[in-house]
Amino acid sequence: RQDPRHARLVKRMRSDVALELSGPLMVGGQSLVCAQSDFDELSTILGGRPIWLATSVQSNEVQTVLAAHRHALRQSHRLLLILNPASEDQAAECQARLSAEGLRSARWEDGGMPDDNCQVLLATAQDELGLWYRVAPLSFLGSSLSSGQYGLDPFQAAALGTAILYGPNVRNHMPSYTRLAAAGAARIVNDAGALGVAVARLISPEHAASMAMSGWDVVSQGAAITDRITELVITSLDAAEEGTH
Repeated sequence: RQDPRHARLVKRMRSDVALELSGPLMVGGQSLVCAQSDFDELSTILGGRPIWLATSVQSNEVQTVLAAHRHALRQSHRLLLILNPASEDQAAECQARLSAEGLRSARWEDGGMPDDNCQVLLATAQDELGLWYRVAPLSFLGSSLSSGQYGLDPFQAAALGTAILYGPNVRNHMPSYTRLAAAGAARIVNDAGALGVAVARLISPEHAASMAMSGWDVVSQGAAITDRITELVITSLDAAEEGTH
């Protein structure tokens, strides 16, 4: 605990112990991996095109996401949505909805690449979030709009430089969302209208970059302290091991 009074108390109890008063130990972000070749190829194809990601989208959220995308397309006609449903079993359903909406799409798992006419890239694999967070400057973290949902870990997204939009049902990660929202790195949306407005406004490079930088500041807080604690633990373990010989 970061408190000089407690440090003095511990010092009185154990005068033989050297104490360091650090900042608070905070949860940070886990950097998800991706294939560099996929990132390089996709970045070349997209060529600076505006992109947003909707990930872990539940079946009852797909229509909301597509309505938001249609709204944002009015202001940015080259905007590409990367749609990542919560389950690969939703692939056929999502493809049918895209066709019904008249949205031009490609399927990542089928080798499809988003050409200039593609409006939605459907990516149903559940192990490529590291790629999508790196590609998209703005991400909606799904499984958060309807009651009974609990949200995703937002620090994984923030650690890879994407601005964050999310719904109100994020109970499993509320402290993390609260920290990011307070820093201006994440914004809550409650319906398709709010999501569409937010995407249209925040997709601009300056807005997304500002939010992403704030998110990085949050997830990197306490990193130096974590490194210091790790160093001390390793040093102590090494000393204990040497003492047994």
